[in-house]
Amino acid sequence: MAKLDEQYSGWLSLPQTQHLMQLLNEGAGDKRAITRCVGGCVRDTLMQLATVDTEVDMATELEPQAVMARLQAANVKVVPTGIKHGTVSAILYRGDTPLVYEITTLRDDVETDGRHAEVAFTEDWQGDAARRDFTINALYADADGTLHDPTGQGLADIEARRVRFIGDAAARIEEDYLRVLRYFRFHFRLTADTPVDNVALAACRGAAVPLRGLSGERKQQEMLKIMALPEAARAARALHKADLLRPVLGIEPMGFAALEAMLKLSDDPLLRLMSLLPTAEAVQTLSDALRLSRKQMMRLVKALEMPLDLTHLSAALYFDGAEAVRDRALLALAHMPSDGSGDAGDTIKALHAAIAESANYTRPKFPLTGAMMQKAGLKDGPEMGVMARTLEQWWVAEGFPDEKTVKAELQKRLA
Repeated sequence: MAKLDEQYSGWLSLPQTQHLMQLLNEGAGDKRAITRCVGGCVRDTLMQLATVDTEVDMATELEPQAVMARLQAANVKVVPTGIKHGTVSAILYRGDTPLVYEITTLRDDVETDGRHAEVAFTEDWQGDAARRDFTINALYADADGTLHDPTGQGLADIEARRVRFIGDAAARIEEDYLRVLRYFRFHFRLTADTPVDNVALAACRGAAVPLRGLSGERKQQEMLKIMALPEAARAARALHKADLLRPVLGIEPMGFAALEAMLKLSDDPLLRLMSLLPTAEAVQTLSDALRLSRKQMMRLVKALEMPLDLTHLSAALYFDGAEAVRDRALLALAHMPSDGSGDAGDTIKALHAAIAESANYTRPKFPLTGAMMQKAGLKDGPEMGVMARTLEQWWVAEGFPDEKTVKAELQKRLA
């Protein structure tokens, strides 16, 4: 039988991985392994993408409570992360570095509605493989690297650099509509230079309406993973061409040239997503569609509500923050003419300087205090607040003078 190449499977030979598999296969005797590695770690190893730090998922015939009992008896920390669906997480350490292993009991889908699944535990590896999304994700490996391909297609699709749904594509998508986005993510991460599978594309197109109804958090997670890809622009274009981008984002993108430019400027997936927004007014729509956190939404608002004023960079850094300045500068660069000629060249240099300054920025402390204002004769209340804000604006505009100068200005204003 085929085996994983040891050159690309450092994660499998780790003592922690081997110890865990030994614990979970204990008692099987001469029987085939009852616990195997599965999914991304196996797939990426076969595609020569895995490293010793690759996350490892395992599948097992043992039910969750039995997994927990075995690991706890061996003093392995275990957390019931998704025990209702058969998943627990084992935490081991390589030095001070925690290694988290997700261990899931073999499952059959009893009922699915495109968002949630009711599962039954099983010992049937064929059934467990059949419920997965893509053939290349339904590959299993024993502790010694021996490979198992229950669908009979996974290894061939790895060789052909092809992402295909297991069985009927439309049926797999109806089990979980998030698989539409997962399809585009895996295709453009692993097989971007091969054509999109026409059967898969047709099935994805057919899920545009129910895709809208998926939880914003799940859509957000997948879209940010797509935006993190080196081929993010090609993936976004393909989603748009398939009429699937608006159902996910809630907006029509302004185009893809800015995203293509942003790929060369930043690997921040949220910033790449910003480059697709047509206007600042679209922030709320995007936030609602993807259920952005308040922190994420405020970052978008600060970045998009106004252009960067390069003539008052110190004020922007002080009042809006280094992150907002950097975001505005990068977005401005992404929308600049590609040739960088004439005045554009000077602006590009200034924007790069702003990015460099924001990276090393330390916000100065305004030296005015309430005690200073009280000593000068101001009483607590609205008047003191107005004076503090007015003086702070003056202080920033004047280039952050020292405390003595601020006191003199305060006395001057109260005279």
